[in-house]
Amino acid sequence: MQVVTGDAPGDSLQAVFNLIDEPWLPVRRQSGAVELIQPWRINARVGDDPFVSFAWPRPDFNGAAHELLLGLLTTAAAPTDEDEWEDWWMDPPSPERLERRFSAVAHAFDLDGPGPRFLQDLDPLEGADDKEVASLLIDAPGALTVRNNADLFVKRGVAPVLSRAAAAMALYTLNSYAPAGGAGHRTSLRGGGPLTTLVIASHPTHGDTLWGRLWPNVESREQIEARATGAVLEDDPDAIFPWLVPTRASNRKAGGRPTPPADVHPLHVYWAMPRRVRLLFQPAKGRRCGLTATEDSIVALAYRTRNYGTDYSGGFEHPLTPYYRQKASSVLKLPVHPSPGGISYRSWPGLVVRSKDGLREPAPVIRHWVRSRAGSAGDSRFAAFGYDMDNMKARSWVEAEMPLWSFDGDIQEQLGEFVRRIVAAADTAARLVIGAVKSATHDRVGDAKGDYGFIAERFYRDTEEAFHAAVTRAISLFRVNPEADDPAIDARRRWAPVVERAALRLFDEYAPSDGLEDRDMHRHVKARFYLTLALRGHGKAGRSLFDGDLGIRAPKAGRARSGEREAA
Repeated sequence: MQVVTGDAPGDSLQAVFNLIDEPWLPVRRQSGAVELIQPWRINARVGDDPFVSFAWPRPDFNGAAHELLLGLLTTAAAPTDEDEWEDWWMDPPSPERLERRFSAVAHAFDLDGPGPRFLQDLDPLEGADDKEVASLLIDAPGALTVRNNADLFVKRGVAPVLSRAAAAMALYTLNSYAPAGGAGHRTSLRGGGPLTTLVIASHPTHGDTLWGRLWPNVESREQIEARATGAVLEDDPDAIFPWLVPTRASNRKAGGRPTPPADVHPLHVYWAMPRRVRLLFQPAKGRRCGLTATEDSIVALAYRTRNYGTDYSGGFEHPLTPYYRQKASSVLKLPVHPSPGGISYRSWPGLVVRSKDGLREPAPVIRHWVRSRAGSAGDSRFAAFGYDMDNMKARSWVEAEMPLWSFDGDIQEQLGEFVRRIVAAADTAARLVIGAVKSATHDRVGDAKGDYGFIAERFYRDTEEAFHAAVTRAISLFRVNPEADDPAIDARRRWAPVVERAALRLFDEYAPSDGLEDRDMHRHVKARFYLTLALRGHGKAGRSLFDGDLGIRAPKAGRARSGEREAA
């Protein structure tokens, strides 16, 4: 069908750009070759040169691309139950089979044209001010930043035009992770800058593939129905894709209202649209995409926007995000957001296993994998990513991938308890070394201004490899002595000297003794002495570290621990 895709008078006729039919997703093969494909081609040549990752030039686009494809697979190709899920895992569907499934929803994926547009307001928003298209990017400088000439790191005008592919990805990324955007400009269904966690599994035949980054996270129909909180379960596209119907505006003065989970289909969480946006297209006339440098006959030059879009409230639970409760008596679960320190093994309690206090729990997709699917795959790991936001300001994009050990029954429970204990011990040791550095460098600890969190981050990085070794050893002990009262006690004992050595190294680095005068040297020696005592289980802090965190007895003074003797 030929339609006018541009928004300016005199624009030439062009075919509608449909995100199911067009080859627009950049993906990288195992050989390193990068191709643009339709979404249904993700398994093309899976047997000899499979696709292994997305290849956008921005990490947030790569993260959001996973979520978009997961939304497509779950919406159009969800398995009926776990048996059908395993069938598709062991024998990945051909591109032709996926094309047939995806074609059923293709009408909802026109990016331009006269009808409903992907993730855009059904209303053309005429009369709204035009904004430069680069403002769709979450890290783009805001109007005040530009006005104050304060765009030091992310410059204005970084992308004067976007190809239709980049514009589609920018739209999905914005709506998935939308931060606060001023009065009435709503955050995403998971709040501003949510944390996303995914299971990544190696296929038993094909190894690491893009399919292994997607299918392990796809919900079955049973899971989708279990998430339903209202009467909306019939697969009505209008209840799943919000851009097919007039926007559920949230301006209460004009009769708007919030949107709770009961008002939408469970699949709506993959296609939430809190922002009211309408892209403006024009012929490229030689202009290349400012992000990908690719040529496109039609480009997005600007967009219109209006506030008071959909206000998601009332306790949505997204399958890919971990949640927490503020207190044990609280019913409402809140989405976890990335923190400035990034993601490391200290995040395991709450991302992979339930936290010690029971207030933080992994995303539903992680819990379901451990409980029901891990046995069908070989090695698996988890990815965690998202924007670290300071209200409306993107401070950084954080991401990490780590091993995901999962077992049946009692071993899984024991492993969770072991991880909680050694992470708690690492947290205590990190706090102790920060306090000691402050004591060594200042007469009064209260005079130590500024953020010393970087020392803790160094501590976690320095002990990351040892953490994975400790978990591996604990797993071996669980298998060898499953009936023992405390199979992993030896692994916890070995963890104590690991955190001690790491903490003392960091103390010596950040509170060096070279060149100190007598008075300062006395303060320094005292701080290191008490730090060492605590790390060896003495005093109130030491008892908390050994008895409380690790659940082991502190060694008697003057006796070396077994782990220390072996490390010597």
